[in-house]
Amino acid sequence: MKVNSLNITATNSIQSSRSRALVAHLFLISILLLVPELAFADPISEGVDWVMQLLTNGIARSAAIIGIAILGYLAWFGRITGETCGKYIAGIVLVFGGSTIVDLIISAVK
Repeated sequence: MKVNSLNITATNSIQSSRSRALVAHLFLISILLLVPELAFADPISEGVDWVMQLLTNGIARSAAIIGIAILGYLAWFGRITGETCGKYIAGIVLVFGGSTIVDLIISAVK
């Protein structure tokens, strides 16, 4: 009888420690979800903004200047075609005007 009562006591102790751990985990998760900085709120938007800044900052501007210079040299040597010129200019317009184009489309839809 004594062994049986010890077994019941141990089982109750294990169940209460599991329930305490569960309550502690639920409390921690609820705190993490309520604090935006800890929940890493909006990580996708921040990453996309970083990529957009990377593609439209000084590096992209320098690449556009180099592209225009190449167009100038091609024109100077008589090797430029309308297709090549159109591709370079369209690419530059889309890279630097992309955010404006998207804003115009979104405002037209609303």
